[in-house]
Amino acid sequence: MKTQVKIKGQARLFQNPILEFFTKSSLIESTLSSVAISVICIWAGYWLGAQHSAKQVALWFLGGFLTWSFFEYLLHRYFFHIAETAFKGSARLQYIIHGVHHEYPNDAQRTLLPTLPKIILTIPFFTLYWLIFGNAGAFFASGFLMGYYVYSLIHYSIHRFKAPKFFKPLWEHHHRHHHLNEDKAFGVSSTIWDHVFNTMPPQKDARKVAEVINKSDS
Repeated sequence: MKTQVKIKGQARLFQNPILEFFTKSSLIESTLSSVAISVICIWAGYWLGAQHSAKQVALWFLGGFLTWSFFEYLLHRYFFHIAETAFKGSARLQYIIHGVHHEYPNDAQRTLLPTLPKIILTIPFFTLYWLIFGNAGAFFASGFLMGYYVYSLIHYSIHRFKAPKFFKPLWEHHHRHHHLNEDKAFGVSSTIWDHVFNTMPPQKDARKVAEVINKSDS
């Protein structure tokens, strides 16, 4: 069922004010927390005994950074859009993690991941990459997190600002997902995986997309 989009306003996710507080973030908070956690991951790699050179660290960081793009697609397609009937409570979970964003796409406070959930989610990913790659996994995790941060900046910008000329196709791609094709266009920072997995939205109805973008920017 297609979500009814509300251009203005904000939903309340929890009656508990503390829980509600931790569902919101700002651009400054997201930037500071992402950079801090990324630096801590690199520090942790050396603390755990890594003997890597700066070039090696940079390569592992780049590997993690590029890996995020593929994970972003999978996360958005299969987790953020999990079926509301998948299991008991899945409808509520889906709304909290992503459905609320589809209902209120221009709510700046819920376009970025708050610090506490970010820290909680960093721990299992750091552990996983450390188990797979050894000490180098810390550098990979750092790059992976910064890949998320760049994605979040793009996502935030799409919903807050008019598209720069060079990035207009990317802006249109995401607006198609929100307003025309919720089952398509899962890539946000890149469209490459939508091409690979055949989830590109139809390229017709250009006028509709333009109307949607103008409406969202107003």
